[in-house]
Amino acid sequence: MDPSSTVTRRAALPLALAALLALPSACGEPARAADPVAPVLLIGVDGLEWNVLRPLLEDGRCPNLRALMERGAFGHLGTMLPTLSPILWNTIATGRMPHEHGIRGFLDEDGNTYTSRSRACRALWNLADRWGLSSQVVGWWTTWPVEEVHGCMVSGTSSGALLDVNWKPTLIPGAPDQVHPPEREAALIAVAERVGSKENVLALQREVMGDLVPSEMGLVEKAILIPETLWSLQADATFHAIMMELLADGVADLNLVYFGSPDVAGHRFWRYWEPEPFAWPDDPAVDDLVRDKVTRFDPFKDVEFTTLRALLATPAGDEQLAHVLPGVYDWVDGMIGELVAAAGPDVTVIVVSDHGMHAVSTESPTAKFVTGHHQDGAPGVIVAAGPGIAATGDVDAFLASGRLPIEGSILNVAPTVLALLGIPLDDGLSAYGAHDAMLTAPARERAELPRVADHDEGFRPPVAATLPPEMDEAFKTRFRGLGYLGEEGEAMDSAHDTDVRLVNPDGFRPDTGFEVTDPAADGDDG
Repeated sequence: MDPSSTVTRRAALPLALAALLALPSACGEPARAADPVAPVLLIGVDGLEWNVLRPLLEDGRCPNLRALMERGAFGHLGTMLPTLSPILWNTIATGRMPHEHGIRGFLDEDGNTYTSRSRACRALWNLADRWGLSSQVVGWWTTWPVEEVHGCMVSGTSSGALLDVNWKPTLIPGAPDQVHPPEREAALIAVAERVGSKENVLALQREVMGDLVPSEMGLVEKAILIPETLWSLQADATFHAIMMELLADGVADLNLVYFGSPDVAGHRFWRYWEPEPFAWPDDPAVDDLVRDKVTRFDPFKDVEFTTLRALLATPAGDEQLAHVLPGVYDWVDGMIGELVAAAGPDVTVIVVSDHGMHAVSTESPTAKFVTGHHQDGAPGVIVAAGPGIAATGDVDAFLASGRLPIEGSILNVAPTVLALLGIPLDDGLSAYGAHDAMLTAPARERAELPRVADHDEGFRPPVAATLPPEMDEAFKTRFRGLGYLGEEGEAMDSAHDTDVRLVNPDGFRPDTGFEVTDPAADGDDG
């Protein structure tokens, strides 16, 4: 597929605006600070999908996203294959392809979890720091160990142990390099302990998922889907609270925060929200197949059952669980609204998802009962508003027709942010450029500043770094449950030996029969 059909490409940049910004000095460092249009708040929302968001907007829900759409721009955001979060969020943060930024999946070729020291190029926060701007980065992918920035960084690699006596906060007391500067660590870990307490997260579960009736839930929901979604609610609530605290102290030039719960809830609860494509759970032809598949794994090894429905919620329970995915969207929309209000009207807000989602495994369930996925390159979401963003969106027309403008790809996000911050592109970033159609004249002028030769000149080389054991195991446990890692922690998919390509949102058709790889596929019973 021709990448030019997906991304906004730019010809050679003009040299008319050199007076706005001095070029880097001979030693490679900028001669003076950048000249931003406005501070930027970049909100990453994993797995946000227009096909879920649109009916909610029609019903008057998600008002904060709608408000941004009405005063700004919105559209599809093309993603790439393989559609794996570590790859995509590092591409969003750097504007580079995976072979350039070096993050090629969940685990490196030696089976170790990638860390920030694996990244081979400067991310947005490094560039902001280099050009005299401040940053606040909270919860972003692959940010352990935290890097030194003019501002604050809170690592996105965190604990997922949310069961009984092993309940842990998102930031782990005693683990190193989770917060920069170190003097802020104690206070921010205290926020994580307060927000991530068992009492608070279970209350949050009721707020987001509703009052689920235990007798209507099955073993699948009680043992897998609900508890293995709580870590994402805990993490998002924690990162939101931390960012709110940072914004209360002052808005940085560049502010980034990441939320992952729409992706996790989409994986777990898609079938309940959209039951029509699924041939199960009430098809007797599926029962024998499922019995052979799932009884190899906890919690089903010692469970005798005749039908698949015996493992799952009742039809009444299905109706209750149909509200979980919309409930997560409503909740995240509320957090977005609070962040926008805290940042103030003079801040440019960009909301992006790394991909969309859709129904999968519609003929029979996987051993982990994953029913929503994105591995065929489902396009994501971009919504932007504020200084530097042109008001081009017609929300009512979109709701009536479902037609969205194509606003480029995830490779265009970093150049767009740099344009808003007044930081010139280098030769590599200029190949794709900013989302020009979204920008007002002052931002477009900054997008056309004279190029620098190489933003990554002098950046430290990638080196191996090992996550502390507790953080590493928590990370692998999370993504093993979603089918990304096998039972022994090996990566089920990566870009190490895979052709990476962009997917054009125009004409994308979901592969609903896509089967998420089961850890049982090789016959290993885990």
